[in-house]
Amino acid sequence: MSAAKESPTYRITDGGLWANAWKVSLTVTLLGAVGCVAGYMADPHRFAFSYLTAMVTALTLVFGAIFLVVIQHLSSAFWGVTTRRIAEFVLAALPVLAILFVPLGLSMNTLFEWSGTAPESAEHAAPEARSDASGELTLGVAHAQEGDEALGEQEVEHTDMEVALHHELLEHKAPWLNRPYVLVRTVVYFAVWLLIGLGYFRWSTRQDKTRDHALTVKMKQAAPLAFIGFASTMTFFSFDWIMGLEPNWYSTIFGVYIFSGSAVAILALVIVLSLSLMRSGHLGDAVNLEHLHDLGKFFFGFFCFWAYIAFSQWMLIWYAGIPEEATYFHRRWAGGWQAVGYILIFGHFVLPFLFFMSRVIKRRVNLLRLTAIWMLLMHVVDVYWLVMPYATQEPHFAVQYIDVAAMLFVLGAFFTTMFVIMKRYPLVPVGDPRLPRSLHFHQTQ
Repeated sequence: MSAAKESPTYRITDGGLWANAWKVSLTVTLLGAVGCVAGYMADPHRFAFSYLTAMVTALTLVFGAIFLVVIQHLSSAFWGVTTRRIAEFVLAALPVLAILFVPLGLSMNTLFEWSGTAPESAEHAAPEARSDASGELTLGVAHAQEGDEALGEQEVEHTDMEVALHHELLEHKAPWLNRPYVLVRTVVYFAVWLLIGLGYFRWSTRQDKTRDHALTVKMKQAAPLAFIGFASTMTFFSFDWIMGLEPNWYSTIFGVYIFSGSAVAILALVIVLSLSLMRSGHLGDAVNLEHLHDLGKFFFGFFCFWAYIAFSQWMLIWYAGIPEEATYFHRRWAGGWQAVGYILIFGHFVLPFLFFMSRVIKRRVNLLRLTAIWMLLMHVVDVYWLVMPYATQEPHFAVQYIDVAAMLFVLGAFFTTMFVIMKRYPLVPVGDPRLPRSLHFHQTQ
């Protein structure tokens, strides 16, 4: 018995809840698949945006996991060694997302105005000819003023010059925003993420068996290049697949916004899974209250950082007063989306900030778990707010079963893969030379 305590395996045992977790997530996946098929048959246009929302949600977990794993090797941190394997399991499940991303490549004409055949929005449709009061033929595009309830049914018009400028801008961006090049770039993005994610996962799990300290050196040496590759590809992916939904709009810190949300999501997931595995006894004494406290501080810092980037993006657009930039927030301040914006302001920052600021809260396991689960939910709302306003011609907020089905299918398939992999490897990187220090980690203050 004492020998077993000295050399714990940190593995999921047969017959427990975690041994069958993949079956639960597989059932969720199948239910989501049925809903996706029904949703695609009923409304393929809506389904494309729902599916993109689900894929971006899953990929942001991968982005956060790459960051968490690479930054620990880059900094040679020892405190997070015992919780690092959970992020590595997230990386190991990435191949299933690469496969599930294929339908989005086939849906680009539906998603993007610049793809060639997507119906243009009412704001920028081709000019319509009609007569004014004097009987003279004029050109213009009419649409309701977005976000201004006081105007009611009043309409404003884009002149033919404005429409021409819109199409001129699309033509100017055509070398970057065109279907073949976007697909090629997406393949490159996934190749980089797979190389980093699977590379670090295989090095780490190989070290479990070999106890080779040279692998730690190799992972540290690869970290700077991996970080640069990850940051670049994540940023350009967000430009192509999220910012590209509104090609006239741009933000130089949009990639940072996606990164900050990804960091919040992965830290919340690591906290939730670590606490669940601790409760089931699979982690033994590998994770203690001190580890959780540090995760909580890291977590708190990043959702404050998310708020800072979100506010900075809004403030810079408001201060500049450029109409092409303001359309991003106009679309999210009409048709019911205003309420979602308030949910993010208060639910993603104000309330968690006030609740989670105290050191005491970070060290109370149940409250830590509650906050992490809440922030995972807010992250889903955040991604939904980024993508779904473009699902309808005019902004109109309404959650449909297609949205839920797509999320269940993609996340269900992702977690099914992850849970199956978790059964095959130790839950802690037992070969890492910094593990003994991490096991005896204690706060200095």
